[in-house]
Amino acid sequence: MAARPGPVPFPMPRALARVFAALALLVMVLLAAGQGLAQQPPADASSARARLDAIRLELAQIEATLAAPTATEAELQRQRMRLQPSLDQLRQLIEEQAPRVDQARVRLEQLGPKPEASAPPENAEVLREREARSKAFSDADETLKIGRAAFAQAEQLQTAIADRRRALFAQTLFAAGPTVLSPDMWSNAFSTAPEDLRASGYIFGGWLSGVATAMSDLRGGLVALSFLGALLLYLIRRRYLPRFKARFSNTQDTDSLHCLYIAFAHVVAGAAPPALASWLIYAALNTAGLLPLRIQPVVTAVVAGLAVVAFVQALLDALFAPSQPQRRLVSVMDSTASTVVWLGTSLAGVLSISKVLEAWLTAIAAGLAVSIILRSVLVIIFAVTLVVGLYRLRDNEEIEEEACLGPYVAVEGASLGPIRLVGWLIGIVLSLSVLGGYVVFASFLTEQVIWIGMVACSLVLIYQLVDQGIPHAMTGKGQLALTLKAGLGIRAQTLDKIAVIAAGLLKLMLIIVGFLLVMAPWGLESTDFVTSLRAAFFGFQVGGVTISLSSIIFGGLLFAAGLTATRSLQGWLEVKFLPTTQLDTGLRNSITTAAGYVGYLAAMALAVSALGLSLERLTLVASALSVGIGFGLQSVVSNFVSGLILLWERPIRVGDQVVVGDAEGIVKKINVRSTEIATFDRSSVIVPNSNLISGVVRNRVRNDRTGRILISLSVPRSFEAGAVRNLLSEVANAHGDVMQKPPPTILFKKIGTATMDFDLVCVVADVDIVGRVTSDLNFAIHKRLTEMEPASGTPELLVKGLEGVEQSLGSIAAAVNREGAVMGPRPGPPAKAPSRSRRRAEPSEDESEAEAPAAPAAPAPDPVKDDSKE
Repeated sequence: MAARPGPVPFPMPRALARVFAALALLVMVLLAAGQGLAQQPPADASSARARLDAIRLELAQIEATLAAPTATEAELQRQRMRLQPSLDQLRQLIEEQAPRVDQARVRLEQLGPKPEASAPPENAEVLREREARSKAFSDADETLKIGRAAFAQAEQLQTAIADRRRALFAQTLFAAGPTVLSPDMWSNAFSTAPEDLRASGYIFGGWLSGVATAMSDLRGGLVALSFLGALLLYLIRRRYLPRFKARFSNTQDTDSLHCLYIAFAHVVAGAAPPALASWLIYAALNTAGLLPLRIQPVVTAVVAGLAVVAFVQALLDALFAPSQPQRRLVSVMDSTASTVVWLGTSLAGVLSISKVLEAWLTAIAAGLAVSIILRSVLVIIFAVTLVVGLYRLRDNEEIEEEACLGPYVAVEGASLGPIRLVGWLIGIVLSLSVLGGYVVFASFLTEQVIWIGMVACSLVLIYQLVDQGIPHAMTGKGQLALTLKAGLGIRAQTLDKIAVIAAGLLKLMLIIVGFLLVMAPWGLESTDFVTSLRAAFFGFQVGGVTISLSSIIFGGLLFAAGLTATRSLQGWLEVKFLPTTQLDTGLRNSITTAAGYVGYLAAMALAVSALGLSLERLTLVASALSVGIGFGLQSVVSNFVSGLILLWERPIRVGDQVVVGDAEGIVKKINVRSTEIATFDRSSVIVPNSNLISGVVRNRVRNDRTGRILISLSVPRSFEAGAVRNLLSEVANAHGDVMQKPPPTILFKKIGTATMDFDLVCVVADVDIVGRVTSDLNFAIHKRLTEMEPASGTPELLVKGLEGVEQSLGSIAAAVNREGAVMGPRPGPPAKAPSRSRRRAEPSEDESEAEAPAAPAAPAPDPVKDDSKE
């Protein structure tokens, strides 16, 4: 006898094997790391205390420096840079010391509580061990407490430095000085003007003579070569930039991404040559040693001003594209675009001239009156230029409105309305600040107008490139998309999601960078922002609880990994392992669901442990949740507990045919809160689990899968009851799906006035085939009944009680015939009367049917028999 072959093991997929291998490697690494940490000797407490003492000394020195009321901005910045390493060291020391305190506490608690005075004394060895462990715990705890106190002191010092810097900045910015309307100011300026002019001639004349002298040697050749290169760059820009514009103005490609590429190329082509030329001139003069300390700021302001004006012009031209609406990135009309480009370039030019003149006044050490008047004049010129540009924008919009078909047609330039309003407000503030003596604030505001405009335009350009470039590169048929699909096997839908997420993250980074760039001149530095982010990432105290973004992220990652592992385990159980067993479908579903619950609880426990929440805090949270459950989550918890009861007691299982209220169907899934039932009309009924536990549920397959078929039949009394019983028995026994044990049963239920009622009861092996077998039996019974019924004649309709009508009609017909016989035939048209009579006597088929009741009828049938025919 051949041996029975055992089950063939299924091959493990490579992906699953790699997953198990990675999990095993991760477990080994974690175990090794845990053993290493357990075996690692604790660091010397004295070294940690020495580091802490050094940091505290450094903090004391910084605090003493800040106590001086005359600390300048530079001094505050130096103390701030000096404080940052101490903060980092304290944070690291606290992170290292906290686990040591916990370990020392656990080791001390292992010895148990200290015996009372009345109790017997401890063993000498235990006493020595208790003293050593108590000392270790007290030293570690003391170091941790002092470190946390020092960290709080360092954070307070950091806040104090930031507050002092902001106060000093506001004091300098909003300090009121002499107004330009003061006569004394103008008299002082006129009195010091000759001396300032002589200083200018002396300083700049001496510098120009030095440059002229240097032109005769090698340094002069270097300077001349740099000026020649700068001039060549400007000529190239002036000659080829219009050709570049004309080339792309005639293109028919109006794709947004293509227009963005053109805009970036235009910015580079318009701003790179002037910037490179300015750098060449400055580098040549600096290399040749022709930049004295007083002249260097002036030359720097000149070359930087040229580069800034060129960059602003190129940036605005790339965004607004005057006379080239097909590549315009901002939806405005052509005249508005030209005005915006002119306004931005003019304001940048005025600001550059202002910076050059300020550097010149600083170089010659001009008087205060001259500096204030010159700054005021330049601010007024800036404000006038701004107002003129705003007036031109208004005129352009009025012209466009007149060209429209009606007053309700939208104007493209209307989108610049809020910007124009802000511009008017800035112009008014500048004018009032100059007249009120706040020249420093007015000059600072002019700088911020250009700076914010440059940052905003650059962000708009880069934002649109990210918004359109990332999805275009990672989706469709691009090279990067094809590489990701072919190399990594990423699906198109996944790539779409990755593109959306990547674009969103880059946009968020752009917004943060733009905010930092805009707020940097107002005293907010990137280091402050990074410090705040670092504090949020590594943890900060709120009500005695440490909130750490890194712990939250790590806990979330652990929870996600736990969920992934749980779902993988559930999939393996449901698809691979459980089908190889002899368990029924319902028990398989219970095992899979229970494994999911255990995995979810384990993942939650890992996440909670990563967050560092103690048992006491969890108890408080559970207490708060119990109150919420008592009021608002009672039904949810009831359904959850009912789901657990359904999985444990299994009154209904997956695959059972149940009746719940008016719904009947197959149980498809038992979830945490509800159970899904698929009805026979292909719809799904979601039933809360508590209804299945507390309500009445009819389970047709609770004990077995057999199904019961009941067919009720009514036949006329003229049939023989035995023949009907034999008919039903033969039909049931002839069907192959009807079980013979128990055999089919025929019940004679009722004898009616005209009919007899029978029931056919039989059992099938599976409830799923009850409908099909019932249909087959009905077809077979109908066929046999048709064969048993006798052939019936043509039906007749008899009408009684019309004898008087028949006699009257007969008398009328006889009178008409006698009158016709006496008068004889008539000539002409009246001769047609007999034919009409004949036509009348020969009614049509419809008339004969209508007159059928008047015909002689056979005797009425028996009422019982007639009723049976009906």
